[in-house]
Formats: sequence, C-alpha cells, structure tokens
Amino acid sequence: MIAALTLMLVLSLSGTMAWAEEAVIASVPAGGCQLIVEANEQWHTLRLRAVHPIGAGCQIDQDAMVSVLNATFARDAAPKPAGIYSSLSIGRLIDYPWLSHYLAVTAYRDRAWDTKRGRPVALDINRYVAHILFSKDLLAPLAAALEAGGYRVLGVSVEKVLVGGFREVPFYQGKMGPGRVPYDAQVWFRLERH
Repeated sequence: MIAALTLMLVLSLSGTMAWAEEAVIASVPAGGCQLIVEANEQWHTLRLRAVHPIGAGCQIDQDAMVSVLNATFARDAAPKPAGIYSSLSIGRLIDYPWLSHYLAVTAYRDRAWDTKRGRPVALDINRYVAHILFSKDLLAPLAAALEAGGYRVLGVSVEKVLVGGFREVPFYQGKMGPGRVPYDAQVWFRLERH
C-alpha cells in the first residue's frame, strides 16, 4: 500500500515538474477558449493547445491557428522561443475540425483507403494518416507562419488514429458517405530550423 502511494506521488510530481518546464510563448483568444503555444526547452518541442472553461468545447479554426503561430514567431514577441525546436504538437485532430474534415473526406475519396474495413489498403494506418496530413496545400497557411520563425515542416507524425462513420466526425456537415474513415489522431509536425 505504501509503495503504491509512493509511486503515485512520484508520478504526480514528475508530471508537475514537466509542466513547470513549459513556458507560454503566445496566447490568442479562439472563440470561448485561449489558444496557447508552449515551449519545452528540455525536450526542444513546442505544443499548441486550447485552454477552455470546464465543460466547454473549443473549435480551433485555421485563422486562429495561424494567428497564434504568427504571434509565437513575431519579431517583437516576448518571450521569444529561445531554442531550436524539433516538433510542434497540436494534440488531437478533432480540436481542429477543418483538419479532421480534410482527413475524413480525403481518405473517403482515396483508392488506397478501404472504407468497408476502415483501414488503408497497404500502409500502416499511422503512416497513411501522416501522409495525408503532410499535404502541401493543407499545410501552406501553417508553413507560412512557421517560415516567419525560421522553421519548415519536415513531416507529420501521428498515433492513436480513430476511425468511424461520418456521423462521428465532429461538426461535419458534408455528404454522409457509407463506410468508415479516419477522423482523429494525436498529431505532431516535425520541424527543421533553417
């Protein structure tokens, strides 16, 4: 019993220490939420997340995402990102309906996706989703904001892909095709400083 309590205390303190190492670089309002970018200097990573009141949801649109990235790398911003960062975590894709919709619709139309079985014909599902999200057209607005800070997107990494019908795609109002499509995942943009 004491060992279990000690382990819980150590784990909760390590989570607190990791949180304390992240500095807020930029913050912009996004609907009823605050969209923030945090930097972890120890791990050389950036994290984009929405802070919202308990019980409230937050839909992050493309403009809000670009706005907070522009604020992150603005020449007169304080504090400025201090290190060289290897990735930008954006969390769950469903927090960004425009990205979630793009993924679902693109997979639905793609011959490399099997809508009946709800998985790619050949690739691993994580690689498949990462490939779709690494679209030059999709990332163009984000790439411009990152470019201002001296970064470019090298690739996309995903894990924990969720698959379901179009009814499960948050805020989707388009054609409800049959079958199953990917609509959510944990997402990171791999960055390169130039």
